[in-house]
Amino acid sequence: MYDESTLKMLELFSNPLFKKGFLDFFLKTHEEGIEAARKFWSMYADKNVFPSAVEMYERMVDFYIILGLIPKAKYEQTLKENERLEEENKFLRDTFRELQLSLFTEGGEKVQQIWQEIIDKQLEANQEIGRNFFELFRLLKVGTP
Repeated sequence: MYDESTLKMLELFSNPLFKKGFLDFFLKTHEEGIEAARKFWSMYADKNVFPSAVEMYERMVDFYIILGLIPKAKYEQTLKENERLEEENKFLRDTFRELQLSLFTEGGEKVQQIWQEIIDKQLEANQEIGRNFFELFRLLKVGTP
């Protein structure tokens, strides 16, 4: 569908660092070109070297300004949106981590409490068995002459 050079250009333009650098270079080149053209056109005393050249030049200036600034503005808007989404993502991750920690803490406390209750019941049962055992020995000792 695409030839190799087109695919390489698409790949190159998908790199955000290249995009930013290229658009900055493109913008700077056109700004310098606009300034050079303004100096060139203002050098001639007779401005009518070419009919309606000044009007054509101003239209070209507008075209290059629009051409150079729109992609950079869109890039900066996208960059701000990306930063906002990263902050929101970090907030959500932190909230989720705190929720997990809270659940684990509550669950751990409940498990610890249940474990302690089991141990207490086991100790009570062992004490009861011990009392019954001593009571049995006492009854057997009393009952035998």
